[in-house]
Amino acid sequence: MDCVSHIYNTKMIKNEKITVGLIGNPNCGKTTIFNALTGARQHVGNWPGKTVEKKEGNFKHNGYDIEVVDLPGTYSLTAYSIEELIARDYVVDEKPDVVIDVIDSTNLERNLYLAVQIIEMKANLILAFNMADLAENQGLKINIKQISDYLKVPIIKITAREGIGIEELKDAIIETQKKEKEVKAEIITYGKDVEGHIKEFTKVIDSHLELPEKYNSRWIALKLIEDDKEILDLIKNLDVKGVVLKEAEKIRKHMASIFGEDVDAVIADARYGFIHGIVAEAVEKKEKKESFTAQAKKTISKPVYGATLAIGTILGIMFLFAGDWIKESFSGFLESAGAPEWLMMILADTIVAGIGAIAIYIPFVVLIFLVYASLESRGVIKGADTISDHFDRITTNRALGIPIFLLLMFIAFNLTFEIAAPLADVVDWFIADVIGGTLEGILTSVNAPDWLLSLALDGVVAGVGSVLVFVPFIFMLFIIIAILEDSGYLARAAFVMDRVMHKIGLHGKSFIPMLIGFGCNVPAIMATRVLENKRDRILTILINPFMSCGARLPVYILFTAAFFTGTTMIFGFSLNTETLVIYSLYLLGIAVAIIMGLIFKNTLFKGLSSPFVMELPPYRMPTLTGVAIHTWERGWVFIKKAGTVIFTTVVLIWFLAALPAGVEYGSEDSYIGGIGKTIAPVFTPIGAGDWQSSVSLFFGFIAKEVVVGAMGVLYGIGDVESPEGGEGLSEALQSTFTPLSAYAFLVFVLLYVPCMVAVATIKREIGWKWAIFTVVYTTAVAYIVALIVYQGGLLIGLG
Repeated sequence: MDCVSHIYNTKMIKNEKITVGLIGNPNCGKTTIFNALTGARQHVGNWPGKTVEKKEGNFKHNGYDIEVVDLPGTYSLTAYSIEELIARDYVVDEKPDVVIDVIDSTNLERNLYLAVQIIEMKANLILAFNMADLAENQGLKINIKQISDYLKVPIIKITAREGIGIEELKDAIIETQKKEKEVKAEIITYGKDVEGHIKEFTKVIDSHLELPEKYNSRWIALKLIEDDKEILDLIKNLDVKGVVLKEAEKIRKHMASIFGEDVDAVIADARYGFIHGIVAEAVEKKEKKESFTAQAKKTISKPVYGATLAIGTILGIMFLFAGDWIKESFSGFLESAGAPEWLMMILADTIVAGIGAIAIYIPFVVLIFLVYASLESRGVIKGADTISDHFDRITTNRALGIPIFLLLMFIAFNLTFEIAAPLADVVDWFIADVIGGTLEGILTSVNAPDWLLSLALDGVVAGVGSVLVFVPFIFMLFIIIAILEDSGYLARAAFVMDRVMHKIGLHGKSFIPMLIGFGCNVPAIMATRVLENKRDRILTILINPFMSCGARLPVYILFTAAFFTGTTMIFGFSLNTETLVIYSLYLLGIAVAIIMGLIFKNTLFKGLSSPFVMELPPYRMPTLTGVAIHTWERGWVFIKKAGTVIFTTVVLIWFLAALPAGVEYGSEDSYIGGIGKTIAPVFTPIGAGDWQSSVSLFFGFIAKEVVVGAMGVLYGIGDVESPEGGEGLSEALQSTFTPLSAYAFLVFVLLYVPCMVAVATIKREIGWKWAIFTVVYTTAVAYIVALIVYQGGLLIGLG
C-alpha cells in the first residue's frame, strides 16, 4: 500500500515513544537545538556501514519518551554526498514519527529548498525557524502563519541559543505525531510540461512496479526524472522488464530538448521559484544601515552582555596594571587561612589567574571597537546591515585577516598554559601521591609480589598517569576551539586562508578539516567529505596529518616544561616561552603542510582547484551548554584512549621492560632495551639516540600520547613534574636531551606518521595505497626536517 495514502489511527493506544529526525542546512543552529532538547542525554557513534558520525539523544515531555537523531547537515536531499544520502535514507527508510527541519530565519530562500524536498517525501514535518532574533535585528518581518499556510506544515519560531521556543517545539512534536496522516495536495507544481510527464510517468510506475510501502510513486517519478543515482539503482532491482527506466530516459531526453538544459536544473529552478514567491509574499525587509555604535548599544543593553563587558573591562585594566599583586594577595590570604596547597592551586593559580589571563584582552577589544566606531562616525567606514558585517570588515580583511587568525591561535595556546598548568599540577599530585600512594599501601599490606607492585606503579600509574596529567591542557584547548567554532569564527578562518590554500591547488574549504585536525586528525580526515572534488579530498587528507592534533600536546608540554621555561621579551611584551615554543610547532606544521601541498600540486595533482563557495554564518554568542558538550565529546575521547589503548600499550611496554626474568627493570638487557638499541642509531642524527626515546617514538605510532606514557614507564617515574622538587620525568629528560635535541624531538613528533587510527581512517576514505604512502612520506618528512633542525643548530653553535 502507498505510504501517502496510509491513515494513522489516533484512536489506537497512545505510543509513549516518539522518534524525531533533526535535519537542516549547515550553520542553521541545528546542533544548538539538539543540545537544548537533549542536554547531556546524548551519545555519539557511527551510522551503520559508514564512518560518518551519528548523534542521538533523548528527553521526556508530557509523558512521552522522545528520541532525537541529529542528521548530518545538508543543503538538499539530492544524494550527491554521503551526508545527503544518510539524511535522505533515514527519512525514507526509518520513517521517523516527526522530522524537524531547522531553518535559518535570516536566509529563508536557501533553507526552504530542503524543506520543500522533505515535504515532497510526505514526511511528518515541523519547521523550526531558528535565529528569530537575528532576523528581527536585520529588519526582517516574517509572517510565520502565511508561510505555514503555503507549505501546509507547522512552524515554530525559535531563538535556540537563548532557549526561546524550545518548549513550544516539544509540544509541537507531540501534537504533530498525534495528528492523522492524511493525503495532502501537492504544494508545488512544476509547470504544464513537467507535471504532465510526472502524471503519466506515475501511472507507468504504478502499473509496472510494486513499490515498498515507504515510497510514493510521485516522489519516485520525480527522482527518476532528476536522474537520481540511488533511486535508479533501487528501481533496477524492481523493474525486471526495464519499462520504467526506459520511460525515465525517454522523458529526460524529451524535456531536455524542450527546455534546453538538464531536467534536474529545471526542477531545481521551479522549486526556487516557488520559494522565492513565498518569501516575496510573506517576508518584509526594512532597509537598515545602522551604525556600529547603534548596533553595539542594542547588544550591550542586554543586562548579561552589558554587565559582563563592563566587569570584564574593569578587571582587565586591574590585571594589566596590578595582576601580580592581585594574585599574590589572594594567595597570601589563602595561605593565612590554612588552605591546602592543591586548593590554593585551584583557587589562586587557576581561577583568579585564569580570570586575569582572559580579562586583560577585553580592554584591547573595547579599544578596537571604539576606534572602529570613531572611524565610522567620521564617514571613513560606512554602515552595515548587521553587527556580523561590521566584524567581518576586520576579521576577513585582506590585510588583517591572517594576522588576526595567527594572534587568536597564540592567545588560545597562551590561555591554555595560563589556566591549565596549575590544574595539571593538582592532577599530577592526585595521581602520583593519592592514587599511587594508596595503591602502593594496599599492595604492600597484602604482601603483593614485587612484579605486581612494579606493574601497578611502574607500569599503570607511571604510564597512564603521565598521560592523564595533561587532561586539563587538552580540555582547555578544546574549550577555546569550541568557543571559536560556535561563535562562527572558524568559518572566517577558512575564508581568510583561501588565498593561501589556492597556492597549493586547494581552496579555503580545505582549511576547515585542517583546523579540525588541531583537535584530532581522525574527524579531520572524515571532514574532507565536504569537498566535492576527489582530487581535493586526497590532497587535503595527505597534508592533514601535519596539523598538530591534541594527542601530541602532552609531549610538547612535557618537553617545554623541562627545557623552555621562563619568559621571552618580544616587542616589549613579556611572553611565556613555553607558549612560544608550542606555538612555533603549530605554525611549523601548517608551513610544512603548505610546502608539501605545493610539491604535490606540481607532481601528483596537477591542475586547477575547484571553485570556492562558502557561506559565512552570522557571529553568535556561544552557549555554555553547546561549548560544554563539544568540549566533553572531544575530551572524553582522550580519556577513553588513556583507559584503553594507552593502558594496554603501557602494560605491554612494562612486560617488555621487565622480561626476560632476572634482568634489571627497564635496562638495556630487557626485551624493550634490545628493541631500543636496535633502532636508536636511526634516531641519533636527529638528537634522539638514547634507546628510551627511540622506543617511545616507535610505540607512538599506536597513539601519540603513548610517547609520554612510554617514557613514564621506561624511566619508572609516576610524577611528571613533582611539586616537591623530587626527581620527576622532566628532570630525567634533562639528563638525556639538550634544548636543541629536545626541540628536534618535538619536530619529529609533530610531523611523523599519524596514529594507527588515523591511518585506518585514511584507508577507509581513500584506500590502502594512499594510507601506506602517508605512513612513509610523513615519516620521511619528519626525519628530514628534524635532521635540518638538529644538525643545523649544531652547525651554528646551538648545541
